[in-house]
Amino acid sequence: MWPTERRGSLHGDLAIARLRARPALRGRLGRTRARPGLALVTGAALLAGMAALGAALLGATPMPTASIRASTAAARPCGIRVSSLGAAAEAMARAPSGGVVCLTAGRYPGRLSFSAQHTGDVTLQAAPGAHVSTGSIAIAGSHIVVRDLWVNGEIALAAGSSFVTLDHNDISNAHGRGGEGIVFDTSDCTAPNAPRWEGCEPQAPISDVTISGNRIHNIGAGHSEDAIHLDNWRNVTVSGNEFEHIVETGNHTDCLQSVYGGTNLTFTHNYEHDNDCQGFFIKDGDATDVSITDNLFLRDQVGAYANFAQIWNVQGLTIQHNTIWDGKGLALVADEASFTPTATIDHNAFSNLVVEPPVGTPYAIAEHDNLFGQAPWSFRASPTDRVTARPRFADPARNDYRLVHNPRDIGVDWSPAGQRYGPPH
Repeated sequence: MWPTERRGSLHGDLAIARLRARPALRGRLGRTRARPGLALVTGAALLAGMAALGAALLGATPMPTASIRASTAAARPCGIRVSSLGAAAEAMARAPSGGVVCLTAGRYPGRLSFSAQHTGDVTLQAAPGAHVSTGSIAIAGSHIVVRDLWVNGEIALAAGSSFVTLDHNDISNAHGRGGEGIVFDTSDCTAPNAPRWEGCEPQAPISDVTISGNRIHNIGAGHSEDAIHLDNWRNVTVSGNEFEHIVETGNHTDCLQSVYGGTNLTFTHNYEHDNDCQGFFIKDGDATDVSITDNLFLRDQVGAYANFAQIWNVQGLTIQHNTIWDGKGLALVADEASFTPTATIDHNAFSNLVVEPPVGTPYAIAEHDNLFGQAPWSFRASPTDRVTARPRFADPARNDYRLVHNPRDIGVDWSPAGQRYGPPH
């Protein structure tokens, strides 16, 4: 296996340098991000427009609809259809709770920015049957859903955003525009073991976010970085996504990375394949209550840069029913944690699992009923574990890595062929 990163690594130094370079929002990257803004509509036109728009968004005027594939939140018929990014941003800002704004078929290459504080979900989605592609999307606010879009760029959430759902989108940085796939644009340099720099101040966390059913791919080239980058987070669910061709080219590319820590992260039922990334990476900020379950990682050796998945300093870590058979495996690292790190690890299939020698308080680990491709050497395996370099999987040629003989219910119980990722059109 590759050597595990240590404190003071190049990654940490780069993160601090980038943060210092940003004059405004100090997120992970040293880029200046303006807060999303909208043109104001005033006077009688605003009052009349809001009344008409509200009725339309809530469906008071029926419009032709077609069925939309079911996703995390129940799909709703369009309340209003728009055909420009400006109209979409305005409609999202003015919509009442429950409103649905639909983009008509077409290519919208500009950057879509909107800011809206709602008390109930407002949805931006492709019109039924429509193929809709956009550039990058910047979101600030609460109770916002983005669904069924082809996003050629990144989706960025501003500090303090909450109750955001990103569902069944296709997100790609294939054209090398830089940035991430999905990024939480906030920071908290006061978090234990987080990056610090002179004059840093904590920003509001990003909370109650669901990232589900998306296809995230072709990230890493052209100065783009992580598929999902979480900073200063609370209550995040990443479920049922596909990560493909997330390939390190020198920018420390990860399929999922966490900086500045957080609490309550669920990473479940995701499919990572044909990448060269760190499949899951928590570092530079202690975290609590992290669940990694029912995920399938395959073929993470497309390139020659990226390290293996690593989880640093987590209390309340649960790792269950995963098949991480990617040629790299997973490592746990305890490095001067602010608490006693704890992990429950059972019913997984690992190509390799390593527990690094601790610096400070070690992980307290409950481990049993796992299958290993390599015999564990860094910890004492349970009597219920077994080691085999060539387990019998159902149909590897079709990416079906369910175990044929599996009385102990180890690893995933699903195959990618039965899943649907990204938009329906």
